[in-house]
Amino acid sequence: MAESLKIKVKCHACSYLIVGSAKYGKGHFVPEGVEFDFVAIGKVETSKGKTVKAEVSCVCPNCGVKCKFSV
Repeated sequence: MAESLKIKVKCHACSYLIVGSAKYGKGHFVPEGVEFDFVAIGKVETSKGKTVKAEVSCVCPNCGVKCKFSV
């Protein structure tokens, strides 16, 4: 079953709003919009449900700087 992932972050260098989404699941990753690398680093279980801690890195389409974010 594929999960949908959406990111909306600002570039560290030029403050451009980077928007991207992807569908990922067992054995596949299909990016839509700005391409980004998604690396899961852990799971968090709260009263609202399960979430995934991850690091996302992407290249800003405005200035070309590689940005890294924790989500």
